[in-house]
Amino acid sequence: MNRRLMILASTALLILSCNTEEKSNTETAENLPPKLAKLKLQPGFEAEHLYSPGDREEGSWVAMTFDDKGRLITSDQYGALYRMKIPAIGSENLTPEIEKLKIQTGEQVADSAIQMGYAQGLLYAFNSLYVMVNHNGNDQFEKTSGLYRLQDTDGDDQYDKITLLKHLEGAGEHGPHSIVMAPDNESLYVIAGNHTDMPEMDAYRLPKVWEDDNLFPLIKDPRGHANDRGAPGGWIAHIDPEGKKWEQVASGFRNPFDLAFNELGDMFTYDSDMEWDLGMPWYRPTRICHVPSGAEFGWRTGNQKWSPAYPDNLPPVLNIGQGSPTSVSYGKDARFPEKYKHSLFAFDWSFGIIYAIELKPEGATYTGVKEEFVSGIPLPLTDGVIGPDGAMYFMTGGRRLESDLYRVYYRDENGKEGALASNSAPTQTEENSLRKELETYHTDPKPGAVDYAWPYLKHPDRFVRYAARIAIEHQPVNEWQEKVFSEENPEAMVQGIIALARHGNASQRNQMLNSLMGISYDGLSATEQVDVLRAFELTLSRFGNPQGKLKSEVASYLEPHYPAKTDVLNQSLSKTLAYLGCLLYTS
Repeated sequence: MNRRLMILASTALLILSCNTEEKSNTETAENLPPKLAKLKLQPGFEAEHLYSPGDREEGSWVAMTFDDKGRLITSDQYGALYRMKIPAIGSENLTPEIEKLKIQTGEQVADSAIQMGYAQGLLYAFNSLYVMVNHNGNDQFEKTSGLYRLQDTDGDDQYDKITLLKHLEGAGEHGPHSIVMAPDNESLYVIAGNHTDMPEMDAYRLPKVWEDDNLFPLIKDPRGHANDRGAPGGWIAHIDPEGKKWEQVASGFRNPFDLAFNELGDMFTYDSDMEWDLGMPWYRPTRICHVPSGAEFGWRTGNQKWSPAYPDNLPPVLNIGQGSPTSVSYGKDARFPEKYKHSLFAFDWSFGIIYAIELKPEGATYTGVKEEFVSGIPLPLTDGVIGPDGAMYFMTGGRRLESDLYRVYYRDENGKEGALASNSAPTQTEENSLRKELETYHTDPKPGAVDYAWPYLKHPDRFVRYAARIAIEHQPVNEWQEKVFSEENPEAMVQGIIALARHGNASQRNQMLNSLMGISYDGLSATEQVDVLRAFELTLSRFGNPQGKLKSEVASYLEPHYPAKTDVLNQSLSKTLAYLGCLLYTS
């Protein structure tokens, strides 16, 4: 009886404490201005509302960067650039000193004229302001999409020179997006959505041999979205500060807006879903991607999207779910608790959530755990950066919605700010180092590349295997095609056949199919079975159906394994067998 009374008393106290805490939080929110009251923050964090550009008819802001003097520069999605001095954290008056940027070109222009703007990406670097214009050009603003560089050539603290570094074909919400400083602080990265044509590059980390590579007949989106868009989809490029050399780094995205690097120089982005695919077998949720050299992520239009299980593309670190990804930043320079210094901050415009993704090394890649760092309703998040003071600055807006500028900072229970310097860094795993060594061969052909990379085609780490195959694909085919057919290890042979399907020709088809049929399917793991089936699909997709006896032999090799125990195996088997003309049924 006493035990039961103790349990009841403890339960009552717990309910009372929860109600008291909830009441306290409610009372605190009621004492805040509405634009702060709607924010949900992690414990120890505080927020300040700094500015509402709509109050002065300055548009809906979507891009931001800090310059070398600690001033914030922003862009209206359909208007001009602005520059402001922001008061320190906790100031009595938080209103920034703001100016509309005027480019001193020597020409007389009206105050209402837009000389530079319509940007979805801004970066101050190399004594310049880089501007990613996303616009088709009209009477309000004649400049079209592309990467521009603004410079102050006479030292008067006003930009007076505009240089177009690269015109880009594409505009709108799937057009060109962000510019980011490289980890070496000597170069830049740019990112663009799948409605941006990839310009001719000076170099390609992912060999330029992409196709749809799907045996299913194309089913386009009934609403018409992206029906005229094909491979390679959204892309990332590495460029020099003058914009003279462009190197493609990765592609196969749908519509990632931004990217960020961790302490080890590894790149991450947050890719979008196709919301109208929801419920279809080919739906892919918004997802956090680790983006190594030469990465392919398999976006294709309609039902042609690749499964993340396919070995010729890379899987995400973490699926988030539905949403509209915008900004991405990494916390290493934030005055935040240690956990957040090793977290990726991913912004979702639709649901008004800043996710903190705690990244942990696993082999050559990472795992991630998400939490809601900041959220609010409504909170259409557009961009965010870690400021010079170690606070997070973020904006809302886009699509001409009401726009606001916020600052989030951390104070512990004693009212002290978080430390600026991090006490630790992610571990550089052996697999991560190996992958990066293999990536040094993702350039022009190099002597010894095939001999070095070939043994790693059978490495247990998927990202290492992928890096090895891309390294081999950069070498002349005649240096490695015979190694494919003489290879005795099934996994290495399959990776070699995938490479040969991408770079070989139809005269090699029959030998490729016969080699695949020489593999003991039942002796493979489920992952290896997916790889084998993908090698069959790529060979058939690229070089067509064999005829006569060989066609029957391929069907006879595959048919006993259908149905399988997993969706991806059933999908791969069914479409390959259907392509071969087999009538599939199960009792």
